[in-house]
Amino acid sequence: MSNSPRNAKYATTEVTQLLKDLQEATRATPFGGPQSYVPPKGGEIAEANYHHFVFGQRGSGKSSLLRHLQEQVATNQRAAVWIDQEIFANLSYPDVLVSAVHELIKGVREALLLRTPQIDNRGFIKRVLRIKNQQTPLGVLAEALGEAAGQLELLKFAPLDRKVQWTVSDEAGRTASGSAGVKMRLVSLDAKAEDSSKLSVSASEVVEGSKEQYLERALTNFRTLITEAAKETGGGFAFIDDLYQLRRDVQPLVLGYLHRLVKDTGIWLKVGSIRYSTVTFKPGDPPRGMQIGHDAHEVPLDRGLRHFKATQDFLEEILATIAAKSEVDVKDLFTDDARKRLVLAAGGVARDYLRLASGSITEARNRGVSDKTGSHRVIVEDVNKAAGLISPTKFDDLRKDEPAEAQQLERLVRKLTEFCREKKPPTFLWQPMTSS
Repeated sequence: MSNSPRNAKYATTEVTQLLKDLQEATRATPFGGPQSYVPPKGGEIAEANYHHFVFGQRGSGKSSLLRHLQEQVATNQRAAVWIDQEIFANLSYPDVLVSAVHELIKGVREALLLRTPQIDNRGFIKRVLRIKNQQTPLGVLAEALGEAAGQLELLKFAPLDRKVQWTVSDEAGRTASGSAGVKMRLVSLDAKAEDSSKLSVSASEVVEGSKEQYLERALTNFRTLITEAAKETGGGFAFIDDLYQLRRDVQPLVLGYLHRLVKDTGIWLKVGSIRYSTVTFKPGDPPRGMQIGHDAHEVPLDRGLRHFKATQDFLEEILATIAAKSEVDVKDLFTDDARKRLVLAAGGVARDYLRLASGSITEARNRGVSDKTGSHRVIVEDVNKAAGLISPTKFDDLRKDEPAEAQQLERLVRKLTEFCREKKPPTFLWQPMTSS
């Protein structure tokens, strides 16, 4: 009997393993990325040596694409710097910028160290983890990058309401690659200008200013160090993930400085964000930020449902890739209608699709096999119940991403829901009004 509990497609040990794999596949992780990574259509252009904005809603695969690129770049021993803005989201400006620059300088230095092999007495290549004490051009460069990172770390922890002091000294002959230059070093936050005589520097001057002024003064020095390091690493990418987590008025300030910092250095910015929660450019005198189409190109990942078949094929390829590990046949596990409903209920968003697939299997296990045709597989009703369970988290995301408009948007969603319940349309097309 096909509807016997022992014939339930969703009750096998293989499907139990699939549920575990689905839990692990919904979040991109460093170096290795999600196990289910499937290249999105158009995502390959982000591999180019150019600045890119990767736009997509939550769960659309932005971080997965960026992690995939990070692994590619790191495998080639180029600089692959990851800057997660969600970690710095609660910092005020300019501390959020100081933190980003600090991560970038550290990452470039780490890439430089990995590109510095030394042959041991057995003929094997080993990586030199400490080259800063070697009096070689690369050793001097690594030391300079380490000092810059250390200064930025000090700057990050200085109170916002206090002026900072730094010395500017002539460092001819000591700068990376033997070029003459100017060196900047932070003084103790409580130090006074008259204490500068105690510092063992030549032709030094103590300067007082804000954190932002320090960053502007140090920009040229940072660029020199990054350029010299990029020559050794073959350049690389700096990944700015979840930019939308920062306040919108801060976003163009951070982008503008980072763009000036890496311009013509061989390091390219790859910025992941939500399109309508992102301000990339702020006009003014001077303008701040990066202009899409001029300073950077766009990589859109919002697939939506306008091309339903293409979206379904893409999402099912991801699910099938995960299911292959546990030897589960997705088309045998889900009915045809359930597979279509998964795509609709997820709105074409990959992470929601995988969460719904997992939730639908759980719902099917809870109800068990009945006399209803197809009940030994995952059916549409299971998908509908799973969708209802994850809807509160989607409203939570809405409140986080659009706090000022969340209530108005929630009311609109509820009106659309009531409209669908009343009219019972399987789908409807939203046509935005345009001004004549």
